[in-house]
Amino acid sequence: MSLYATSPNFAVWKTSRKTRRHRPIPATRPVEHVAANDCTDYKLLYYKLHNLELHPDILPGAKSLLLSFLSEALQCERHITKSTILELNIFTDVALNDFVQQELDAVTSEWHHYLARRKAGNPRELLPTADEARAWLLKITPLKLVDGAWLGHVHRMATSFATRKITKAAWQVLSEELGDGDLQKCHTYVYARLLEKIGISVPAPDSSEFMQHDGMNDVTVWRSALAQLLISLSPQEFLPEILGFSLHFEMLTLETLVAARELRELDIDPYYFTLHITIDNADTGHTAMASRIVTDYLKLVAEMRGNAAVDQEWKRIQAGYILSENIGREELKDILGTKVLEIFRAKSVACNRIHDHCPMSIKGRPLGMWLDPASFSRRDWQMDFLRCLADAKPWVLKGDSSRSRLMQQLAWGGRMFGAFTDREVGIVRDWIDSLAPPGSKTYTSFTGRIDLGRSIQLGQSHRRCLANPDVLGRDAPDADADADALRPLAADLRKLDIQKLLPIWFAHASLLEAFVSVPWPVANPTGCAVVRLLRAQYGFLPEPTGVHGVDEMSRTNHVDLVSIGCELISAVDPGRASPENMDDVLEQWPSSFAEGMLAAATKPRELQWRLLGMTHAFVQLHELLASSDALLFEPTRAALDAMRRREQESLAALMAGLRPGSLAYRDFANGCALAAREIKSCCK
Repeated sequence: MSLYATSPNFAVWKTSRKTRRHRPIPATRPVEHVAANDCTDYKLLYYKLHNLELHPDILPGAKSLLLSFLSEALQCERHITKSTILELNIFTDVALNDFVQQELDAVTSEWHHYLARRKAGNPRELLPTADEARAWLLKITPLKLVDGAWLGHVHRMATSFATRKITKAAWQVLSEELGDGDLQKCHTYVYARLLEKIGISVPAPDSSEFMQHDGMNDVTVWRSALAQLLISLSPQEFLPEILGFSLHFEMLTLETLVAARELRELDIDPYYFTLHITIDNADTGHTAMASRIVTDYLKLVAEMRGNAAVDQEWKRIQAGYILSENIGREELKDILGTKVLEIFRAKSVACNRIHDHCPMSIKGRPLGMWLDPASFSRRDWQMDFLRCLADAKPWVLKGDSSRSRLMQQLAWGGRMFGAFTDREVGIVRDWIDSLAPPGSKTYTSFTGRIDLGRSIQLGQSHRRCLANPDVLGRDAPDADADADALRPLAADLRKLDIQKLLPIWFAHASLLEAFVSVPWPVANPTGCAVVRLLRAQYGFLPEPTGVHGVDEMSRTNHVDLVSIGCELISAVDPGRASPENMDDVLEQWPSSFAEGMLAAATKPRELQWRLLGMTHAFVQLHELLASSDALLFEPTRAALDAMRRREQESLAALMAGLRPGSLAYRDFANGCALAAREIKSCCK
């Protein structure tokens, strides 16, 4: 089964074993100019981010929209009277732990009051009826089917090797969101099953039909889903923000507690929500893990770059936290718009008839008529006024309050000076500025970042991928016989040229990393097998019956492909420093084949079976290295041998559905032959 098979609905998708083409998607406005409250553009971007391999052109706009989201979230804090993480001006691990506990206490206190209200006989508050519950579950589907996506690109070969302990811990959270390779525990699968149980059939979220489905038109849901997909794209640029986002997202919420209870009362399976109450716990679960990851990351920053760098990185973590906290709220312009209407409603009473002589009109209606108190008391009238005022040039220039005539008239020397208090003037100013996408200014001012000139890149390998469209896909040797192509690797390690092997060794660690970029393609047996294989390569313990949680983070003796590569370097050049990242590897040991592997790894949809075939060849190399006492220390050899056994089990599961002679099987065989040929060339 292909990870990228798409089907009209979950019930069909469950049994489908065929990949079909995606429909052509119409062009849209640049991503950074997505219209507020326009679900169509948000939905289209959601689709393209699920199919990024087909739409790499969206990356520059994706970064612009992410920065806009970050700025807007920070601006929201000025207008929401709530204690937030921004009150922690200086990071300490004690202060962070206290903050997390305070947030948990606030939620459990609200839960206590909710239970008291229910005990007193009050009705359900979130989901009054079964029909409303089904409508709510459908409405939030775009968000629930990307559960874990904010971590989809972490722990890749494009990021710094120095942070691999941090990104491994973050990837563990992703792994648990994906069920640790157990389909029944995969969160997106659990939610899809929930929809099926209540009779809701939705298309696959990576299909064009999904964004056209009725009942999923809440703009805050789509924005929340997009925030997860966007922030994950470039960990090398936004790792602190990702960690901050994770810190907030993994916290217990009142909505989760209430949903679990009220669904149960309505005889609707609450397990998706009870799962997030238990697995996200603040002792050993995802909340505890997210907090510890932040602490470990900032300790690493202090060691490498000093305390001044910690202050800036903490600001960036706060920005990511605030993004997760605020992205699901009303948009800032709507929050401020409500306050503007409150101001004008009060003024309409105080200035009744005063403007009857005023020649000013908005959209053809005199100002005095707009401000008639009886008319302004109506909700529809207020909304018309706000909409028309926003479009009333030159009185309001969206995003530019300083040049808007309304603000000039409210200032000293203007005809309206003194009619509004400073607080009211500030609200009107902020509302005008919120009418255009905020860009990056608020975010960069808050964090002090000056390194945002680049567009998002999916690592060096992605840049090479764009420059090399063949990416080993068309020049592979044709396997005349599948059996011959898949025969055991015959390589004499006594003749091994480690200098030639090193770049392809490090590069092969990237072959499957992009398979888990978004959760939905993983929510099937094939995807789960890839998760298990990656867990082995990343040095995780074998899959538990439950979850490892913080216990896995406490291990200090894990071995992964990168650490083995560094040990191979020491074997031939004991005094040589370990490479800092994959680019450093390629600078020291140039290899066009390694570059091709990195490029191919960014195309798991197009090259799925070729990548798996190449992985198969390298797993055979793992077996040879584990059995040789010439290069690796005994503990490493033992760990590598355990790794290859788990890899082979996962590959066996992946190959179980392959039919000899099929196109997929031939592609797998060609990938295996291609990698085997390169490996053997290192042993001459």
